[in-house]
Amino acid sequence: MHIRGITYAVAAAFMFGLGAVLAQLVGLAMDAALVALLALAVGGLLLSAFLALMGTPLVSASQAGNSGLFALKRRDWIDLLLLSSVGTALPLLLIVGGLQLTSALVGGFLLQLNGVAALLFAVLLLRERIRWKQASGIALLLAGSVLVIFKSASGVAWSSGLLGDLLIFLGAVGLGFGFVPAKRLSARVETLPLTTYRLLIGAAMIVPVLIVHLLTAAHGLLWQPSLAFWGILALYIVTNFCLGYLAQQEGFRLLKAWEMGAMMQTVPLFSTVFALLLLHDSMTLLQVAGGLVAISGGLVVVLSDRRPTVSVL
Repeated sequence: MHIRGITYAVAAAFMFGLGAVLAQLVGLAMDAALVALLALAVGGLLLSAFLALMGTPLVSASQAGNSGLFALKRRDWIDLLLLSSVGTALPLLLIVGGLQLTSALVGGFLLQLNGVAALLFAVLLLRERIRWKQASGIALLLAGSVLVIFKSASGVAWSSGLLGDLLIFLGAVGLGFGFVPAKRLSARVETLPLTTYRLLIGAAMIVPVLIVHLLTAAHGLLWQPSLAFWGILALYIVTNFCLGYLAQQEGFRLLKAWEMGAMMQTVPLFSTVFALLLLHDSMTLLQVAGGLVAISGGLVVVLSDRRPTVSVL
């Protein structure tokens, strides 16, 4: 792996670890669909404004030697729509909703499964090669993550906790799938405009979901924002959806999809630190053991790749 690519990947993991905690905070004051819409739309607009400051209109942003958005080929559009929907908008809805029902620590550890999913999708869809040592690391990651979701008898109610864990797990799988189109597009579309397209298209896809949710919600949408809430939401948008996605997408230009997935196993380290500092959360010994097992699995995956492998897109 290239050192610069690893640096981008760790920077993204840092942002996403913080995002797991911030998502829980904003989810307590606002409905998940509203949070998702605001996060994607505002993040996309901020990146659009940055493109404008650089003198590059959004629709004509550079694209690997072509003239911009309208120069995207059919294959690129399919990958972009998959990345924006299955790899961004839907997972965001599931994760923010799940974090409303479970703790940030559990959520942060479960989010690392997006790396495991990315590894599997990279093998199946991108035909990237993973050897037996890396497979053993994946097994450790899975075992550690299972241990993490078990709480002590004094923990939260199992019914809501399990539902939240399931939502986050499904969201993590969606994020892992998103590594496939993101990797494919990294060779054909520049990082900044691609991330902008991803956020804005994802926001547009959430609008109909929000409308249906508004019409069917028995008690209306959760709306209890405070002054502090808007500051937390702004921090969440800038760190997670601007800086985090940009760092990850730039990392895809230097790393294979499975390598990026492996580096995402460091997300629990950051989410744990931020949960302890910001939420005054706590951990059981079983969760600590599970976290150590999962982290050791991630290290096995990263350190076992000593020879270059072949990637076929």
